[in-house]
Amino acid sequence: MESKRILLVDDEQAITGALSAILQRAGYETAVAATGADALTQFATQPDLVILDIMLPDMDGYQVCRAIRQQPLYVPILMLTARDMLPDKVLGLELGADAYLTKPFAPGELLAQVRALFRLVEQMKGDTAETPLHCGPLTLYPHLCRAELNGKEIELTPREYALLQLFMQRPGYVFGRETLLRQAWGYEYLGDSRTVDVHVQRLRAKIEKDSSHPELLLTVRGFGYRLVAGG
Repeated sequence: MESKRILLVDDEQAITGALSAILQRAGYETAVAATGADALTQFATQPDLVILDIMLPDMDGYQVCRAIRQQPLYVPILMLTARDMLPDKVLGLELGADAYLTKPFAPGELLAQVRALFRLVEQMKGDTAETPLHCGPLTLYPHLCRAELNGKEIELTPREYALLQLFMQRPGYVFGRETLLRQAWGYEYLGDSRTVDVHVQRLRAKIEKDSSHPELLLTVRGFGYRLVAGG
């Protein structure tokens, strides 16, 4: 199997050196960018994953994340931050990051996040079930990795796709946030339940007429979310 290539974006050589050593020992190839501009240039070489620091000398990681998400190629983004404040983490997720790690972190924690992200992408590619899933105006074609709303295709990230597939497999069922973390992020994921809320909001923005007043994907206060059956 071809080795996965990971783009490391951080202006501190000590950090990129340590990250490269950890990832290369685990069998990954690495490339390094010290600035946001260099990161966007190297992104054109189509890495398999981007590990992105928030603090960069020419622009912040949020700007880089936003620019990457405007590209047609989907690549998972793992954000690194020295900021342990929830709003900083939420902002990164809202701009399209898939996960985050707060510095300092253990090598095993980094590798668990990387493997979980790659596993998610592979699961989406490898889903060969041919029976479409239907729920109200939504249709999911697992063997095509395609989702439609009222017959029109909607573009989903692998994480959004995984969440929607879970909801559509059991319409009407109430999923707790911890259950969604385990099933859509994997047992190794070390994030918090706010991550689920952010991704649900992103999914709602794509499937609801008005995401601030959802009619399909509803909040069950104090527990989690459910997809309205039928409709």
